[in-house]
Amino acid sequence: MISNLQPEFSFCSWYKRFQKQSLVATIIPIPDEILKYLEYDVFLLPLEAIKHSPADNDWSDSSSQTEEDSEYQPSFPEFSKSIQDVIDEYEGVFIKSNWSSPSDATWVAPTKSLQCQTLEEIYLLLKSSDRIANDLSVLKRWSDRSDYPRPCLVLKRWQDINPCAEYRCFVIDDELVGITQRDMSRYYTYNELEKYNIKADIEKLFTEHIKGNFSLTSYSFDVIRNENKKVKIVDFGPVDESTTKGTLFTYEELQNHTSDTPEFRFIAEDIGIQPTHTRHFCIPQEISEYFHTSNETLINAIQKEVEKQNQEQDKVIDNEECT
Repeated sequence: MISNLQPEFSFCSWYKRFQKQSLVATIIPIPDEILKYLEYDVFLLPLEAIKHSPADNDWSDSSSQTEEDSEYQPSFPEFSKSIQDVIDEYEGVFIKSNWSSPSDATWVAPTKSLQCQTLEEIYLLLKSSDRIANDLSVLKRWSDRSDYPRPCLVLKRWQDINPCAEYRCFVIDDELVGITQRDMSRYYTYNELEKYNIKADIEKLFTEHIKGNFSLTSYSFDVIRNENKKVKIVDFGPVDESTTKGTLFTYEELQNHTSDTPEFRFIAEDIGIQPTHTRHFCIPQEISEYFHTSNETLINAIQKEVEKQNQEQDKVIDNEECT
């Protein structure tokens, strides 16, 4: 797992170098107060995430907050405004930390996806994701090392991506040796029809922009090929068993590759319905049944729990004052 979290693969370490060849994104440094908030066990959404509306842009005015709210609810107006500004610009965003997206927490999102259009959705995913927590834990552990980046929140402009156009590419000793389709759950005629063009377009991107410019000589990178047949970088990662698992290559095959040109592998025939990776991150059955039989949304339930916690804290303070 640690190999995936090398500093070279942190989004903020490579994005500036490959920005023109990558999906549009904005990087926001995560301040210490947010890191402490995300580590805190109690689930409280920041005040501005609950109260902010598109028509209300006055982030610094606390006159509308009651003394009770400001005492018990966290508030990060500057950080939240930075996020909201990006949401307003992009209209919808996909979020991740230095290395990982909160794909394990999509069950808490109203859309059941990683598409975010509100502060509330972003804080829900950040607070609920073990993958994000693991990233931040590693960064905290190595915070004294100069080669490790600072924690960051990445907001990519949301776009609907056809899974047939996603590919993982493997580089060994600065040579592109393998390309594989990312979605292993089905057969796509697109890959069969476009196989030569797909391979040529990815090779061109690698040769003209990536080769010799990335900080390592052996690595993997993910790309998409959009409707205009332009190839865009999505992410970088290691080349090992963790990144070859679930693809059409083995790590040994890549290491022993001898051809002068990369090999493009894809599912060449319909093999029926296969399990998808996102199924591993579904909402727990008990919670699913509860919301299926009630009219309450997950966000409303969380807000009620926040109110309940505040009421309990009030009782504790009242009892202390009485004594």
